[in-house]
Amino acid sequence: MKKLLVLLVIAATLLTACGGAAQPTTTPNQPAAEVTIRWRTRPDNQEEQNVYQKISDEIDAKLANVKLVYDPAPVQGYMDKLTTELSAGTAPDITWIPGASTADLASKGVLLDLMPMASKDSAFKLTDYYDAPMAELQHDGKLWGLPRDISTMVIYYNMDLFKAKGLPDPAEQAAKGEWNWDNFLKAAQAIRDESAGTYGFSFSNWWGLWGFFAYSGGGSLFNADRTACGLDQPGSITGLQFMSDLFNKYKVAPPPGAEGGVGETDFLAGKVGMFPNGRWMTPGMRQNAKFNWGVVEMPEGPGGKKTWLFWGPYVVSGKTANADAAWQVIKELTSPEVQAKVAALGSNIPSNKADSAKQAFLDSKPPADNSAFIKGADYAVAEIPLWTGNWGDIVDAIYQPNVDKLLNGKATAEEIAKEACAAANPLFKK
Repeated sequence: MKKLLVLLVIAATLLTACGGAAQPTTTPNQPAAEVTIRWRTRPDNQEEQNVYQKISDEIDAKLANVKLVYDPAPVQGYMDKLTTELSAGTAPDITWIPGASTADLASKGVLLDLMPMASKDSAFKLTDYYDAPMAELQHDGKLWGLPRDISTMVIYYNMDLFKAKGLPDPAEQAAKGEWNWDNFLKAAQAIRDESAGTYGFSFSNWWGLWGFFAYSGGGSLFNADRTACGLDQPGSITGLQFMSDLFNKYKVAPPPGAEGGVGETDFLAGKVGMFPNGRWMTPGMRQNAKFNWGVVEMPEGPGGKKTWLFWGPYVVSGKTANADAAWQVIKELTSPEVQAKVAALGSNIPSNKADSAKQAFLDSKPPADNSAFIKGADYAVAEIPLWTGNWGDIVDAIYQPNVDKLLNGKATAEEIAKEACAAANPLFKK
């Protein structure tokens, strides 16, 4: 009898070993019966959509008892549609959202807190991702999502215009620690040519761009704990006035266009030497730029090296019927392997710090050197969901109109800062 029992155990072990390689990956939290997980991104083009569909198919094959359905949505009206669906309980189980929308959606109670699952998952580490977005996703002991990607802001520059004017390459200056406001201004002044219609610098007029100058000057958009306006800080005033001077005193920049406006169009046409933007501009540069171009970190100001870190998380609907399965999927979507595949498209920087994901991004060319994006991630200021106030009410409705006056030469930085902070301070949660 004992000998028979031993034989049965050996046979069972051999069967398990022979069949194991063909079975999908399983984890303790995966469902016992097949469930469907619907997930969504906002692809900018068909190529990007195809990559996400392939990723979806591969994860579907990998996870046991999980049927994955990719449900892309167009850019136009994306958040309006999603907000309605989340309120109605008809949203996908997992959705990508802009980072600045996180606090608003979490406060409405339509997102699932992932911390209970993360804390008991021994295979998961919060430290695998960049600190800045993870700090924003955690609030009051809760975890509201995992970051899909990040994007630092850099200067895109026209190498041909720099060469024609005999200027040093900004990337070489940055490597020597010489890429600062002074040399940035010198380059912009040298490239400005009224007869040729060329400008040294331009940007699209939104908080991501003018906000950089406030930080670069040594200030901030907010105070330290984000409970008050920071535009009236001395460093903010210094930075914002320098920005205004580029347009109104030195006249190295054309009138600022709205977000996505004439500045980018003129840069692509070869009429602007330098244009700051995020990684999302790279695919358009690859397709449309007819000149040699590169990227460099933002110029260093009195406040030191500064840049923005934009990010967007995957979040889980609070109405999902399959939380454990959604957790397994969201981990896969933010894994180094998946982020490397998305990074190869050129439009995203992996939020996972794994070397394999970084290398896939660095190898996605042009530009010839992508390191400026990665270097900036180490000191970038995270795009803020603003847990202590409504982002739109403060930044869009109050800050932006005052900055418009500054850029159009109708007020000084000190004047607009005083007016903006007086109007914004009552809107912050103390």
